[in-house]
Amino acid sequence: MSGDHHKDEIVHLTEELESCKGSGKGLRVVVAGKGGVGKTTLSAALCLLRSRNGRVLAIDQDSQQNLAFSLGYPRHLAGKLVPITQDCGYVEEKTGSRPGSSGGLMRLNPDVSDVAERFGVHIAPNLDLLVMGGVAHASSGCLCAENALLASMIRYLECRDEDLVVMDTQAGLEPFGRGIAEGFRCALVVTDATSNSMQVAQRVGQLSKDLGIEKVILVANRCDPSSERKLQPLIASGLFDSVHRLPVDASIIGHEPDLTPVIAEGGAYVKGVEGLLKTMTQ
Repeated sequence: MSGDHHKDEIVHLTEELESCKGSGKGLRVVVAGKGGVGKTTLSAALCLLRSRNGRVLAIDQDSQQNLAFSLGYPRHLAGKLVPITQDCGYVEEKTGSRPGSSGGLMRLNPDVSDVAERFGVHIAPNLDLLVMGGVAHASSGCLCAENALLASMIRYLECRDEDLVVMDTQAGLEPFGRGIAEGFRCALVVTDATSNSMQVAQRVGQLSKDLGIEKVILVANRCDPSSERKLQPLIASGLFDSVHRLPVDASIIGHEPDLTPVIAEGGAYVKGVEGLLKTMTQ
């Protein structure tokens, strides 16, 4: 990709985000759960499907930073993406606090109007990506400054009626403890039938309710008949507005991590995600 072409794409994203400001009626979705349950796969599938007939902004807050791959962005380019959390100068410029440092006053509502121009990536028509990232090195300190930056960015991204913002979060409860999930209208709590993932899902469901998220949906991934009995206590907990089941689909493993061929083939998993999209937007 040429430098001029890349610059044009970033300008396009910046203009798109600026034009979104105002209504706040678009759908903001946070995807959360234990690591390894399929959050990134689901996030990518939602973005790719919805971008067929509406504008989508994908936000990668997972420290693994795999969402770009799953969206079909070329691997040699995705490896060059600079997460916001790794640009210490930018974080300090905006918040007044350098990542990993202690002391000093931090701006909790930084101006992020240039975040798209500096970090945005145009993936495909109607589909853009912002990579937040996570802790890059051991002992790198608290992510307070970075999380303040992301929370401000989420507030900035007020979407129009037809827009979808999907944030793929890092594993566990961290996004809810830092306030990153505040302001989202829908939480997709992803789990499989393992005990650990269901325990995390129950806690995430409760935290989603505590934050006042309007719609909290349990997404039971890799479902088969043997999973249903194990999932029943979680389903019956009363924490979720609805439950959506996604089947085991060999095509996911066959094409991993790039979801674009899976979307094109339209198998059982894709049909399940299409049903979930309808539930989310009702």
